[in-house]
Amino acid sequence: MTMRNRKILITRQHEQAGEMIREVEFRGGTAVVVPMIATGPPRTWTECDAAIGRLRTFDVLVFTSANGVEGFVGRTRILGVPPASLAQVRAVAVGEVTASALAGNGVPVILVPEKFAGAALAAALGDSLAGKRVLIPRGDIARETLPDALRGAGAIVETVTVYVTSVPEGIDRGSFVHRVVSGEFDVVTFASPSAAANFGTLFHAEELRAASGRIRIAVIGPSTADAVRALGLAVDIIAPESTACALVRSIDEYYS
Repeated sequence: MTMRNRKILITRQHEQAGEMIREVEFRGGTAVVVPMIATGPPRTWTECDAAIGRLRTFDVLVFTSANGVEGFVGRTRILGVPPASLAQVRAVAVGEVTASALAGNGVPVILVPEKFAGAALAAALGDSLAGKRVLIPRGDIARETLPDALRGAGAIVETVTVYVTSVPEGIDRGSFVHRVVSGEFDVVTFASPSAAANFGTLFHAEELRAASGRIRIAVIGPSTADAVRALGLAVDIIAPESTACALVRSIDEYYS
C-alpha cells in the first residue's frame, strides 16, 4: 500500500468526510479531519423564496455542492413546497456527492458533467441551453465562472444564496499552523475553493511559504486548484473526477 504511514489532512466538514476517511484508511493511510468550512443560513431568504415561488418557470436547476442541495431543499420544505413538485425539477449536479444529495431528497438528476468546471457543464448541455432559464442555488462566495459560462451558451441564469460559509470556530491557529509547517501532514486536501481560501486566512505569508516545501496539496476541480494557487501554493494532485474516491486514488497513484 503506497499510502501506508502517510497522514492525509481532510478539510471537509465532518459530516461530509466519511467516504474520504474510509478510502484513505482502506489504502493504508491515516486520515485527519480539520474542517476549513462552517456553513450557516443566509442573512435573508428573500431572493431564494421568490425563486422557489417561481420554481416551475425554470428549465434547469444547477447544484454545485451538497450544501447547496440541503440549503435549497430545506427551504422548500419550510415553505411547504410538496415533494412532488421537487420530483418534477430537472436538476444538474456538479459532482457525484452533489448528485447523491439530490437523489436522497427525491430530486432526479439529468446530468453529472465529467469535469468540475462551468465550461464543461455548458458543453455537456450543449445547444439545449439556448434561451433556457437556469437557477443556481449556491453559497455566498461562489465565483461567477459557472453562471458566466452558462450565459455564454445562451442561458438566462439566476443565482440565489442558500448558505454562507465561514472559517470554523475553535481552531487553535498557532497549533494548526505548526502542525502544517512542521510537516505533520503528507498531503493537504481541498474539495472546494472556499476551503482553500479559509485555510489561507489562518497563515501569515511567511508561514505559507514555509508550508509550501513541506506538504503536497491535492484538490478536486480546477476552480479549487486556482484558489490554492492564489495563496502562492503549488497544486501537486488534481483528481480526474469530482469524487472523494477519485481524489484519494489520485493521491495513491502519486505515491506509487
